[in-house]
Amino acid sequence: MLDTLRKAIDNNDEDWYFPREMCSELHISPLLLSKMTSAFKINIANKNGSGTSPINIGLNIKYANKSLMSPDYARKIDNGGWQYSEALYTIIKEYVEKFPKLFKELENHLKKEVINASDIAQKFGPEFNVRGYFEDVKKWLKSLSTHNSKLVGVGSEIMSTKHVTQLLKDLAEHKKTAAIHELVVKVKPRVLFNPNFQNGVLPPDSKADFELCDRVVNVCSSHCVPFGYKGTIVGIKNGEVQSADAIKYEVLFDEPFIGGLPFGECSRNLYTMLPFTLMNFSYGMRLTQPASEKNGVQTKAQRRHTSSKTSTEHI
Repeated sequence: MLDTLRKAIDNNDEDWYFPREMCSELHISPLLLSKMTSAFKINIANKNGSGTSPINIGLNIKYANKSLMSPDYARKIDNGGWQYSEALYTIIKEYVEKFPKLFKELENHLKKEVINASDIAQKFGPEFNVRGYFEDVKKWLKSLSTHNSKLVGVGSEIMSTKHVTQLLKDLAEHKKTAAIHELVVKVKPRVLFNPNFQNGVLPPDSKADFELCDRVVNVCSSHCVPFGYKGTIVGIKNGEVQSADAIKYEVLFDEPFIGGLPFGECSRNLYTMLPFTLMNFSYGMRLTQPASEKNGVQTKAQRRHTSSKTSTEHI
């Protein structure tokens, strides 16, 4: 069911830009691009005329110093540099076209520790309404899809919005056509998994490797997610501190539940899970998959190698 989607993610079917490519096409400097993709604050005079207040004219889709990024718009590659999505390119292109004077004047003030809106507006003319202009900028920024976009730790693997939409479509189609088959299997009791023996802190299979699109089931009974609920991994979030619970998995469960988080068209299906709460069905299927069917399917290590090679070729 998820093979097509998994291949689309593995093949990286979205266009990504290196900073210099985007700067060349948009005719802006790399420094301005870097500031605009983060929080970019300038000071503007208060309405009462006493002092100034900072306003943020950046897109806030990455914070390099905090190792945070919005996976729909930015990603960090193996050589330490950044890449930006086609969606972000379209947004910045519109930003430049809508406020060309702002970008032109900002280039002359980037090296200042403090940038004042009045300094930028000096060449706009004596009758120029500085406050009104920047209020229009802020209003436009709030209308963008980047406004309040979700930030995750650098190195996290997060399914893009486009791929999540396809996942929901595939799952809905599967529910309509899937038939339930009952299968009776004789097994020895000692090979069955009993979550009570794990004390809630040990993973069902310590060797299991989790990837995007993997099908999982919740095996933790002391959890707001109902025991036995199945779902699909849509995010693998790396923590800043290396520890046993630093990696967490965002799971889009097939059915909603009390305490679940909204996600796309789903009202209460999403939850962030720790490794010991999940049993990975897909990992077991990968182990039993015939060698002939594994051809063309990249492993995590292979994808990292491919990404590293691609990034090196563009340096």
